[in-house]
Amino acid sequence: MASQSASPSEIRPSASTALKLIVVDTSGGRRELKVTRSPFRIGRLPDCDLSLRDSRVSRNHAQILLEDGKYFIEDLESRHGLIVNGQKATRHQLRPADCIEFGSEDSYKVFVGSEPAFTAPLMEKVAAMPTAKGPGNLGQLSAVLDVALALQSSLGVDDVLEAAVDAALVVTQAERGFLMLRAEDGELQTKVARDRGGKILAEADLRVPRGVIQKALDSRRDLLSMTASPSDFGTGTLDKSGTAEALALRSVICVPLVRIRVGQQHETSVLSARQDTLGLLYMDSREGELSSGNRELLQTLAIEISTVLENARLLEEERQKHDLEQELRIARDIQQSMLPPRMPAEGWMLAEGSSEACQQVGGDYFDVIQLSPDHWVSVLADVSGKGVSAALLTSLIQGAFFATATLDASLSQVVARINNYICERSRSAKFATVFYSAIERDGLVRWVNAGHCPTIVARASGEVEWLEPTSFPIGLFPDSEFPQQECRLLPGDKLVIYSDGVSEAENFSAEQFGEERLKEIVARNASGTPHELLGTIQREINSFTDGAAQRDDLTLLVLGYQG
Repeated sequence: MASQSASPSEIRPSASTALKLIVVDTSGGRRELKVTRSPFRIGRLPDCDLSLRDSRVSRNHAQILLEDGKYFIEDLESRHGLIVNGQKATRHQLRPADCIEFGSEDSYKVFVGSEPAFTAPLMEKVAAMPTAKGPGNLGQLSAVLDVALALQSSLGVDDVLEAAVDAALVVTQAERGFLMLRAEDGELQTKVARDRGGKILAEADLRVPRGVIQKALDSRRDLLSMTASPSDFGTGTLDKSGTAEALALRSVICVPLVRIRVGQQHETSVLSARQDTLGLLYMDSREGELSSGNRELLQTLAIEISTVLENARLLEEERQKHDLEQELRIARDIQQSMLPPRMPAEGWMLAEGSSEACQQVGGDYFDVIQLSPDHWVSVLADVSGKGVSAALLTSLIQGAFFATATLDASLSQVVARINNYICERSRSAKFATVFYSAIERDGLVRWVNAGHCPTIVARASGEVEWLEPTSFPIGLFPDSEFPQQECRLLPGDKLVIYSDGVSEAENFSAEQFGEERLKEIVARNASGTPHELLGTIQREINSFTDGAAQRDDLTLLVLGYQG
């Protein structure tokens, strides 16, 4: 098998030669996409060209290559292997209608160009079967479920539910079948309504009051069954309207649909009969009694329907999660692009910075801006909270600092103006700590520390000093004051500005990195360039945390004064 390293360099197929794929998910949903690059990676990772949300799919499962105008698919040493047209393959030239699977029959399927059509109705397929797999009703149910499960892997959820009602009609020989599901308000709504001949019925054709059916469903004691007879739904205790009598019903069966936890069916017995009911399958007949044997078969079929519904729910959650991850990746790329594209690497002022978010997007940012040949300003901010909400406020603050950075206003005035702006427009009770500084060519540093971590002044001699907070964070109180302080740098001195994610970085023992440890590292390496000092701090943090997941963003900015 060819390895990834042996793959050709990236190729962009033209629109006319791009390969079309049909992706069929685990509940039958379909989407179409085109192979727009070579290699085209397929796997579980979110950044794969085709990301498949199934734990049985390897992180990098396979890749599609364009070679001499022909497309090939290669297995990338996946755990469960690559299946093409039912055969295991390590490398295969793709042709129209090829079916690609990923080691599990009930996982995703990918068809090349198009897929086989499944058009025969379920009842026609069952009727065409010469014999069932076993004697009596169990054999009949086995044949029906074989077809239903085949449809489940190739059709959408609505088609599967229709097929399930058809199967119930075949099993019971009932005249009418209604599949009803609970809406968000708890009321039953008809999803599928059909008669024995395959005719689609209107919702009004049921005629039995839904409230009556719902009352019987909610008041049952058995999770998987309920009592249902014409007297219950007509002249009995539940309804005085005589509906069932007017319909001349002789037999009624209602089978509950319960919330099946896929892969954990043993937990079904502990579910609540009322709260974990998805709906029911209602069957009736005017011709004769539906046997108790058929009732048991219907319960089995109802469990299959419930499993399909749960698969559809899980898949929808995965789709939403996948869409959110894509949006967050875009947001992360935008956020990274807003960091300084270049840092001053020569001249009288040098700088080096980095920001690592603990989630897809972060609440930290830094910036370094040259206002004139003799003036640089820098800012490092840390917004409270994490995730998208923090990232949005971070972008707002970054834009405000960039727009207000000027030689005409003092640092106190700039921070106060931004504080009022945030207080007026932020309704989420969020705030941000900020260290804002201006460095002049002669080494004078003017700074404001609005509730931020103390900045380290690293002297070339190895001594260190702290620039402590002088005010509240911004975004808390309108009209707050932000006193401006001053200090002076000598050639070789540095400012080490950081967010609390650095000092509070934890290892697997929940021990924090700490400000004292950071100060000692800075003191020992103060003679290095900003690039070298930042790299040393990062290595020390990585060694300390040893891969432990962090709960906060880690942001560092090192400014070096050359004189």
